[in-house]
Amino acid sequence: MKTANKIVMTVAGLFLIGASILKSHQLLTEPIVSKGFWESWAFFVIQIPLEMGLGIWLVSGLFRKAGWLLGFLSFGFFIGVTLYKGITGEASCGCFGRIHVNPWITLSAIDIPLFILLGIFRPVGEKLLPPPWPSAKHFFSVAIPTFIILPVLAAALVFYKPAEVTEEYEIVHPEKWAVGSEWLLLKHIDIAETINKGFAVVLMYHYDCPDCKEAIPYFEKINPDLAGNQITVAFVSIPPYGLPEEEPVPAETACLKGRLDESKEWIILTPLVVVLKDGSFIGYWQPKVPTFEEIIEKIASAG
Repeated sequence: MKTANKIVMTVAGLFLIGASILKSHQLLTEPIVSKGFWESWAFFVIQIPLEMGLGIWLVSGLFRKAGWLLGFLSFGFFIGVTLYKGITGEASCGCFGRIHVNPWITLSAIDIPLFILLGIFRPVGEKLLPPPWPSAKHFFSVAIPTFIILPVLAAALVFYKPAEVTEEYEIVHPEKWAVGSEWLLLKHIDIAETINKGFAVVLMYHYDCPDCKEAIPYFEKINPDLAGNQITVAFVSIPPYGLPEEEPVPAETACLKGRLDESKEWIILTPLVVVLKDGSFIGYWQPKVPTFEEIIEKIASAG
């Protein structure tokens, strides 16, 4: 039982260390956008050192029962978060930085098995708190490197932020677009020649965005009324594109369908709704989806 507990805690700890390293790499090499605190830069800055610290604790075996209890509770929490992401249709669990893994795979292959194994193979005969105390050699050989690594990691995450625009990627800030100027993304969209005439409402979406999946049927519904007002509705997919069966826009849609090109990685908070007049930017909503009345009001104000 003790050997099995050591193996399970070591595997769980190595998983946490690996996940924190991958998330650190993402945060230090690529900016992120999010809809709320739980997926924000600030949350990752807090989460990553804590996750790394817990991983080191589980691997080290120091204060084994206390570490096991915290690890057991943490994986229970991970199950709840990953399950929520799976139910809401997220394409990635977000556990491995830039490596996207389906939440259902993470849940069934990692979170639930480790939670169950930690529950079965408990540290039998161990006290929650000392005495007995670990040997000084064991304690300081773990504590000294850890108290160096974690502050350095936290400082790097806090004080270093990658550039927002490079040749490889670009974080899109609609609030910086100039009203009345040519829409900066127009030249990167394959249906540009169609939406640069008259008024157009463009819904930019990710195939795995739950809010986009709710917005698309709404725009399908109001499209006849917008078309009656000489307003074109277009759905523009942001790469990476999903498989045909994952595409949320119906094949028989009466709206236009287009794609943002893959010239770089576009980091865009979706859904993003953009209003154009003859290819010029008029306004936007993000991540809020406007009502029919709000769209008409926006276009009326543009003349």
